[in-house]
Amino acid sequence: MAAKHGTQRRYVEGCRCEDCREAHRVSAREYRERRANGLSRPTSVVVVPPVVESDGPGPVEVGVQEEISGSAAEARPGLAQAALAMARILDNPKAVNQQTAAAKVLASLLDKLHSASARGRRGKLAVVKSMTPQR
Repeated sequence: MAAKHGTQRRYVEGCRCEDCREAHRVSAREYRERRANGLSRPTSVVVVPPVVESDGPGPVEVGVQEEISGSAAEARPGLAQAALAMARILDNPKAVNQQTAAAKVLASLLDKLHSASARGRRGKLAVVKSMTPQR
């Protein structure tokens, strides 16, 4: 006997109606949440952690803001905003799957921002040369 529509079992059996796809989406979402919370199997009592809406930036975002403050952010504002977006992903506990890739992208963005801010600097010899009178 086939399972009724709108269940995960029916989706696994091959049905792709809207109700069965929605049941599969819900089941997959619950599975990802269980894995993020360290649970391997569903419990009889579902413990949903309270959603804490933080008004301020997380620790990674604060660090990135401090690191890119100044001329780097002014020289390349698009890269600075992209770095902050990657920092928000790293601070988000629900984005565990994306955090590895975000860390890699953030590192490359910070390297680009540092090299952009270093271009405007003059070396020590150039500064000394500008202070000495020309003959």
